[in-house]
Amino acid sequence: MKIALAGGIGSGKSLVTKILRDLGAKVVVADEVNAQLLLDPEYVALIAHNFPSVVHNNVINKKELANIVYHDEEKRRLLMDLAHPRIFQKMLSAYPEEKVVFFEIPLLSESKVKFDQVWFVDAKIETRVARICSRDHVTEDYARNVISLQKGEAAIRDNATVVISNDADCDALRERVKALYCSILNQFS
Repeated sequence: MKIALAGGIGSGKSLVTKILRDLGAKVVVADEVNAQLLLDPEYVALIAHNFPSVVHNNVINKKELANIVYHDEEKRRLLMDLAHPRIFQKMLSAYPEEKVVFFEIPLLSESKVKFDQVWFVDAKIETRVARICSRDHVTEDYARNVISLQKGEAAIRDNATVVISNDADCDALRERVKALYCSILNQFS
């Protein structure tokens, strides 16, 4: 069973991932796969060809690249076309023998992969903005802009198998995720 763990930036997907991993679940994280991809010489060369200003000494400056793609939709689309097929190929090849695998994916609406279930992590905009500002040391305007670029969140939430609210405390979130995970495991016992 392939379960997508989706939600916008600052919603708390990483915390849900940590909880699932603590429970013994296999979770593949798109950002972790992307971090590996950023070290692949072939990929670095591809980025250097398409975004020459962001590669220095064969290292991709992620902040420079993010600044470009957050302000230019055409370049954002180009980066997604370069990165997403490679990321999804690596993600889907992880844990081939496992019965249940979770895939933490920030931009599920831009994925062509079919999942058996979608768990959507949700939080109020103000909560998300505060988390982004604190975590990334950016302005509130920048955080709101990044959130606004993530199109299709409402449709994903509306069509999700499960919506996990992440506005309460960590203990409540942990109990909710544990109950959901146990219900999935019970299907295989």
